[in-house]
Amino acid sequence: MVITSGVVGLDQSWQVGDMGIFRERDLLLVENSEDHRFIRGNHDNPELCQIHPSHLGDFGYHPGMDAFWVGGGYSIDVDNRTIGIDWWEDEELSYQKLFEDVMVQYADTKPQIVVSHECPTVAKATVLRLATPIGKGEFSSRTENALQSMFEIHKPDIWIFGHFHVKMDEEIDGTRFVCLADTRGEVHDRLLEIPELHW
Repeated sequence: MVITSGVVGLDQSWQVGDMGIFRERDLLLVENSEDHRFIRGNHDNPELCQIHPSHLGDFGYHPGMDAFWVGGGYSIDVDNRTIGIDWWEDEELSYQKLFEDVMVQYADTKPQIVVSHECPTVAKATVLRLATPIGKGEFSSRTENALQSMFEIHKPDIWIFGHFHVKMDEEIDGTRFVCLADTRGEVHDRLLEIPELHW
């Protein structure tokens, strides 16, 4: 299994969001396959993602892989976007869903692997030392805060995320945090293979 921010030709993959699903026609550009699944990022229409067969859902747990996922995120450039065109009010999960439903399932499952679009605050502090878009460090989203609370409840072995568009691979408090670069990055910076994971 490969966790990726956009690499084709893989046997099995999970993509960490920002699929580019803005309009209904964009759904045709995302592979419909049990072997290639995705979570949504902040640059994805939540309603359209929900109807794509390869969408994993807003959050969940895969017991065979001992992996937990959380989709959605906050757009720092919301003032330059148009609602319903390239920005959606529900780009982040609601406070209630994050701090009740997601948190409860996470605490119950205590997974070894987490895949999300955004990341906990502790990882953001590290990734901000790299070349990241200006502004992402100036705002703390409810998604980031919820992920930080999850990390404080249970520290998984590995946490993979996107959102910041740069490659990072650092251990923080016993958890390996991996941020995947976007499609402008080198292929090896856009994926992380976990060979023992299979559907």
